[in-house]
Amino acid sequence: LQASAAAFALFAPWLLHGLGHRLPSVLGVAPWIGWPIAITTALLIPATACLGASLPVLVAARRRIARDDARGLARLYALDTLGATLGVGLTIHLLLPRLGFVWASLLLAALGIAAAAMALLASEATDSSDTTPTAEPSNPTEVAGERAAIDTSGDPDPNLLRERWLLYLAFGGTGLLGLGLEVVGVRVLAQVYSGTIFSFADLLAIWLLGTAIGNGLHARFSARLLAPRPTIMLVALLLTLATMVALSAGTASVAASLLDGSTGLNPGFARRQLAEIAVAALVLGPATIPMGMVFAHLLALIAAPSPDDSTRTPRPIGAALAINGLCAAAAPFVIGLALLGTLSYAETWSVIAWGYLLLALVVGWVRRFSPRALGLIAVSGLFMIMLGGGLAGSLVLAPEEDEGWTVIAQREAALGVVRVSETTLPPGSVEHPLRRLWIDRHFRMGGALAIGDRRMGHIPLLLAGELEGARVLFLGLGTGATAGSALAHPVAEVSAVELVAEVVEMLPYFEQVNAGLADDPRARIVVADARRFLLADQGRYRVIVGDLYHPGRDGAASLYAREHFEAVRARLDEPGIFVQWLPLYQLDEAGLALIVRTFVEVFPHAHAWLGLYNVETPALALIGSDAPLVIDFELLRGRLNDPQLRAQLVGPALTDARDFFAGYMLDRAGLIALAGAGPLHEDLRPRLDFIAARASLDPSSGLANLERVLALRRTWPDELVAAPPELHAALRSQTEPFADALVLYLRGEGLRLQAALELGRSSSATPR
Repeated sequence: LQASAAAFALFAPWLLHGLGHRLPSVLGVAPWIGWPIAITTALLIPATACLGASLPVLVAARRRIARDDARGLARLYALDTLGATLGVGLTIHLLLPRLGFVWASLLLAALGIAAAAMALLASEATDSSDTTPTAEPSNPTEVAGERAAIDTSGDPDPNLLRERWLLYLAFGGTGLLGLGLEVVGVRVLAQVYSGTIFSFADLLAIWLLGTAIGNGLHARFSARLLAPRPTIMLVALLLTLATMVALSAGTASVAASLLDGSTGLNPGFARRQLAEIAVAALVLGPATIPMGMVFAHLLALIAAPSPDDSTRTPRPIGAALAINGLCAAAAPFVIGLALLGTLSYAETWSVIAWGYLLLALVVGWVRRFSPRALGLIAVSGLFMIMLGGGLAGSLVLAPEEDEGWTVIAQREAALGVVRVSETTLPPGSVEHPLRRLWIDRHFRMGGALAIGDRRMGHIPLLLAGELEGARVLFLGLGTGATAGSALAHPVAEVSAVELVAEVVEMLPYFEQVNAGLADDPRARIVVADARRFLLADQGRYRVIVGDLYHPGRDGAASLYAREHFEAVRARLDEPGIFVQWLPLYQLDEAGLALIVRTFVEVFPHAHAWLGLYNVETPALALIGSDAPLVIDFELLRGRLNDPQLRAQLVGPALTDARDFFAGYMLDRAGLIALAGAGPLHEDLRPRLDFIAARASLDPSSGLANLERVLALRRTWPDELVAAPPELHAALRSQTEPFADALVLYLRGEGLRLQAALELGRSSSATPR
């Protein structure tokens, strides 16, 4: 079994990567959800079935040499789960950053082959020796009690073993609820965590470690837990678990305060990770430990011989593990999609606690507990769940709104909390109320007149030349201000792809800055993953614009990968352009160089344009195309002077051609110099995921990257602009002073920012 799973791991990276690029075009942009599930199941079942069968086979092998089955089962599962914990931590923190998917998979396959070799050695050793089961050295009293409970005659609760359907029900229920707790716990904590690949790995590791500790505790005290009355102990453990789940909601509700108090203002990567691990342990630990104990307890009861079996042969555990695993596999759909789509986070968390309490009551009712005992269980569980709900309140951990801002819409969704708030401008202003969009605590968009957002929409279309009848595509939506800018141009269709459906629902709140994008007949808004959309959609576009993606957020770095840039290039019309906006303030030097290096590797013609003249949040446009970019100056000047379009360009300050060309920063040679030599960011070697997640960023990070760009700045090349010689020369002479003024302005603003930061550090270091 281990060798078969290892064989799959040897070629899995290439298989999964290849199918991931080919299946979207077959399934389409919005496939029926059953198709991806069916395909994934067919791909992974051969290997995962081998892994799932390994533990029951290992248990059967162990029974040839040991009799204390309850303790042995708990120990085996504790070690198995502890190994999973180490596997998650080492793979994410060590193997993938250093080796990438291919070599990490090969190394893990080698470990599987090593496990197979150890199994062969153990088999040869037992075949050549006496395999009569013997008890492990232990406390004689505990061993005697344990055997009396589950292995020999004199079982104090034989009816429970006859009602095996009840044990299977409990196994299935705990599998569903246990993974459900992980789903909702990750969703709640994701609001305040850094959201990197390390964050989610650490959360999973804490969940696994807690269950491993619970299994280990049950192994240590198995005799006392099983010998007196296994049913009573099972109900007690389920009631304890329901209580811990309910109370852990209260801890989760203050996770933001716990995290902020542990990290400070600008923590380094290590401090942030340790703080996230500690908070996860505080939130999930108290629930996952009894969860592991319940699992070990049920496993021991399932494995116990039937009271009618004169041979006292322990029973197989494969069916129980299968039921538990299948129900756990359903949790992301039942809890993550169904419940989180209809209930709040706090209500979903409470449902899980209620589920454990209901399981305790069902077990007690079937086992004919007295009405008084059932009432006591119900009342105590009800009290603790209500207490936990009262302590938790809301599990929306978004920051408090600033003074003068009011929340007008909010959705607690499977992919985050989406909130819209507004404030009014000073009395006498003719502007509409200002509104801003929050996604969890990490992303805030809007809150002003969307000048920067609209510049990022207009600049790509001004660069693209003739747009009559053209189709344009925006990857990422937010408030819609960037994509809505395209409606001012003579385009035939504006497509926008957004991953979070609730963000699309909020578009009408921002119609004053997005030009009514949600209701415009030329707009096509698709809720989908941007990478899958590009592979599934067969259309071609004159302009494709990539939004500002935070590269450190788990999954976002794939939108800077070589394969993604190649998919974008394949969707471009001739002569189409791709504009990828880079948040210079969310990148360190290594991350910026890696993205630029990958970009110029894919696009034979490349330029860089500064879009936002802000030293704290500068945004740089990478412009790529198959053919050389040529700007028809007469066409550009005509569009800038068009009264209808000009009215839309006044706010974003794009009416002057001289100022427009002042934003030009780098040609292809300049970008290559900025990138330097080194590797690329690719799907099977996702270097940016780990570089950006570990990057140490502060308020001066954007300025540092901006200075790197300015140090390499070049004037726009002659071949960039198509114009009569006299006009070309005049444009050159007129734009250079504007460009010099822009550089002076940015450097002056940089000095002001550095002085403000120094003053802030001095103030914070001075005793008061």
